Amino acid sequence: MKTKSYLKAIASGFIWGLGQLFNKQFIKALFFFVIFASFITIELATSKYFYKESFDNELAFSKIPGEDFGDSWFERMPFVYYQYLNDAKASEKASFKNENFENFLTEIGVVFAEVNGEMIPLNGTEKNFTEKEAIRFFAEEFKRTSFKKYTNLTTNEVIHSEDFNLDGFNYLRTNEVLYLDSLTNKFYVEKQIVTDEGVNEKEYVETNLLTDKKIENPSVLKDNKDLITIEKKNDFYKGSDNNYYLRVIEKVVEDGKIEQNTKYLLLNQNDNLIYSSPENTLTKVTVLGPMYINDKTIYEYYEPALVHNGYRMQYNDSTIMKTFKKMMQSTFLVPGNQYTSTDFERLMLMISFEINPEVKEEFIKYYNNFFYDRAGMFVKGYWSVVTLGSAKKQNYTSYMALSNAMIGDANSTDNLNQYINLVESIPIQGHISTMLLIEGLIAVLLSLFFIIFMVWSIKDAYKVSEQKRLQEEVENDRKYFKSVWENGFEYIVLSPAVFVLAFISIMPILFGFLIAFTSIKGNQSMVENFSYVGFENFIALFNFNTGLGASFGKAFWSVLGWTIVWAVLSTFTVFFGGFIQALILNSEKVVFRKLWRTILILPWAIPALLSQMVFSVMFKETGFINQLLMNIGVYDLFTNIGILGKSYSEVSGFVKFFWLGNDNIQWFTNPYNITFVRATLVVVNIWLGFPYFMALMTGIMTAIDKNLYEAADIDGATGLQKLTKITIPLVLYSTAPILIMSFSGNFNNFGVIYFITGGGPNSGLASRGYAGSTDILISWMYKLTVDYSVYNMASVFSVLVFLVVGSVTAWNLSRTRAFKED
Repeated sequence: MKTKSYLKAIASGFIWGLGQLFNKQFIKALFFFVIFASFITIELATSKYFYKESFDNELAFSKIPGEDFGDSWFERMPFVYYQYLNDAKASEKASFKNENFENFLTEIGVVFAEVNGEMIPLNGTEKNFTEKEAIRFFAEEFKRTSFKKYTNLTTNEVIHSEDFNLDGFNYLRTNEVLYLDSLTNKFYVEKQIVTDEGVNEKEYVETNLLTDKKIENPSVLKDNKDLITIEKKNDFYKGSDNNYYLRVIEKVVEDGKIEQNTKYLLLNQNDNLIYSSPENTLTKVTVLGPMYINDKTIYEYYEPALVHNGYRMQYNDSTIMKTFKKMMQSTFLVPGNQYTSTDFERLMLMISFEINPEVKEEFIKYYNNFFYDRAGMFVKGYWSVVTLGSAKKQNYTSYMALSNAMIGDANSTDNLNQYINLVESIPIQGHISTMLLIEGLIAVLLSLFFIIFMVWSIKDAYKVSEQKRLQEEVENDRKYFKSVWENGFEYIVLSPAVFVLAFISIMPILFGFLIAFTSIKGNQSMVENFSYVGFENFIALFNFNTGLGASFGKAFWSVLGWTIVWAVLSTFTVFFGGFIQALILNSEKVVFRKLWRTILILPWAIPALLSQMVFSVMFKETGFINQLLMNIGVYDLFTNIGILGKSYSEVSGFVKFFWLGNDNIQWFTNPYNITFVRATLVVVNIWLGFPYFMALMTGIMTAIDKNLYEAADIDGATGLQKLTKITIPLVLYSTAPILIMSFSGNFNNFGVIYFITGGGPNSGLASRGYAGSTDILISWMYKLTVDYSVYNMASVFSVLVFLVVGSVTAWNLSRTRAFKED
């Protein structure tokens, strides 16, 4: 029965070497187990599997910038509280005393004793007031003092939000710009619309003056001509008539001049334009929350942390904050103080989380990911490659609602403004997908090397078990490893090189390949989280109606077509250019052949980059070539023909196809005659590329057996027949693989395009996917990554280039005689 063999193989799959142990091959079992132990050790050493459950919260909170103040800082607070309370004058005690704090201390076991008539915590019990307990108490205090409410602005009556019904009320809009038609007494608000052609336009839609009541079939104007502008400033005043008014700026255009007046608008229910009378005395009042009106009764809504009209409502102060701020002042005044504003912001955010437990739980859930925070190298690696992470960067701002209570406003004497500089939001870094993908690929590739040994262990355990079952001879461990060394010597010697190659060559290729299937785009995405989008980027190349397809899709097919044309023309022109030169120099009729070979090889000897830059300068509109043509009268000829000296809009008919420029010939910058620019590039490339093929073919022609030509002469062959029947076939036979590789090289000939034309003309337009008229795929990809950070589409193009070039090259090489005879 093979059952035992299967079981041993399965055992070796779980614990490498266990099957060998069952087969009583102890050295072999130890060999596989050591490798297995190394694998498990790496996984466990890089993990946090065995931390306690409460560590999950710590992992999440550790992502908040800053450091904790620590338990030792907060355990001083009971002492300081009673010290300030004992030392305060009778009139000041109320500003320090907080019975809720005293009750809370008793609840958590901080015991007090009366010493000389003063209450002081007993030594040791103050340690119960930890930072966690302090945060919990502060949160309870803020929730107690700051509840959601509606306040009647006339009577100051306060109603809890759950006891208030907004039915019949309308929201007051107090911060906007309206336009009044004085003839119809209608008010309009400006709206942005996008036409079917994609053009942004403005229209003016009828609205109410103050409230958000819906208007059935509102009027719409195309412009604000002759309308009076009314700017609401969100400043409120209470009049001696006990009504509330809103400050507005009224702008009227008369005789081309703008007359601007400040007025005070009555906040009534009828949405009528009623201004305060001059005899009405106005007093400015502070109204921060949203306002609701019904039958001239106005209520202000208060909700801590609510943002309204650009202002974040604050939590109400608590007397315990008096002690807290005095302690904080002392802390920041200590020389060498280690605490910073960032630490204070962290504390505020932790309190904000405690006030809003649902937000806290969501934060912990979001930023405590088992695979990211606890898993070891290999488990995290596979998760990273599959998911690219799950947590995106978040900005938290809710803590800003605690600034008045915990820092104090500018007018308070105990404020911390001189020590604390708050930022508007705390950014919490999410999972950085690029780093996860790189680390994941490293882990996956490394695990594959370990998996080789796992497969080896499974197969060996099964094979030996079967040999024993069939009573066949089994090699002992020493003989087995000797045969492995002898039979697998090549693989063993090459394994270090393969190992290194996997991480310095294969990994970057896999990274670039996977990026093509993601949403990565923009520099910021390199340090943020992005996701897989499947074949969306590839499909966009065929769907011109999508955002990507309308620009990158159309541009891709245009650039691909020119890339193929460029690769074919640049390859064959330099190939046959070099062939013709080699043919001429190989003729015995040419004198000083060595001298001519030396001169013609010079373009190849000069660094290509230098030559490309020189050509770029020579062919500028004011460069040497144009100056030469101007001096010898060619400019006059082109001007008379009508292809030079006129703007493109002035020419018509077939002349447009030959238009060279306005004032000068635009060799590389002509935006209208792209064919001319491309033809110029191909011609320039001949000078840069033919010397290589000339030198190569000269050597090949020299090596051709002279007897072939003598035999051809005897048979009466002409010079053309000898060329076509002997020279060309033998040259092509030797150079066909190089010709194909040259085609691949020109397909990716970055230097000529980038350093001569920069991909232009018409480069850098978003509507063209930032592709210039002479850009080939490789130069376009370079610009997409370096200049515009469109990494996903650049990776898509690199994958397609590989498929095209690799397929064409492999197909052509397979058809050459040199390849077939190998």
